[in-house]
Amino acid sequence: MLTSNYTFSGAEEFSYNLKNLGRATIIGETTGGGAHPVATRIFPNLLVLARVSYGRAINPITGTNWEGVGVKPHIEVAASEAFDVAYIEALKKLKEKAGEEGRAFTLQWAIDGLEAKLHPITVEPEKLTSCVGVYGPRVITFENGLLYYQREERPKMVLTPMAEDLFMVGDIEYFRIRIVRDNDGRAIALDGMYDNGNIDNSLRSDGK
Repeated sequence: MLTSNYTFSGAEEFSYNLKNLGRATIIGETTGGGAHPVATRIFPNLLVLARVSYGRAINPITGTNWEGVGVKPHIEVAASEAFDVAYIEALKKLKEKAGEEGRAFTLQWAIDGLEAKLHPITVEPEKLTSCVGVYGPRVITFENGLLYYQREERPKMVLTPMAEDLFMVGDIEYFRIRIVRDNDGRAIALDGMYDNGNIDNSLRSDGK
């Protein structure tokens, strides 16, 4: 279940109850902290408007509620990251129960992609430019601080680093590339990697 500091009132009660029943994992931010219903009273002669609490929710498990403190999540992250973190946690649970090796590989592939999105890394420009070259039908270029991948006449796609020599390709989820280097650190080949475990190799062909 995802929460933010804007989660309030009835949505908080739902989160609070499921958390204390052990029926949900809460991911996100601590909620707003509004457990007591209020009524509005207007005193026109005094030019005063008052909001007065007239009730109090009591959870039978905790004997209290979330007024003023909110519902604290099991996994505390920014609301903007909560969906991806929840997705990762769900994939990890599925991986624990995955019987076949291929299924576990595919799930780990998805986890790695989401982790890279949540925690982007920075690769030194010199390392990036060393990847530039022609690898058979595949070409890697460096433009305006970014690496691009292109195969034949297809559109160029930005390469997002997951590690120094491992990259996500545009918005393609099932395909990544890995740069292969010799003992001197020179890029000599490119591996096309797929989420089913297959790999195809393209040797560097520009003579550099």
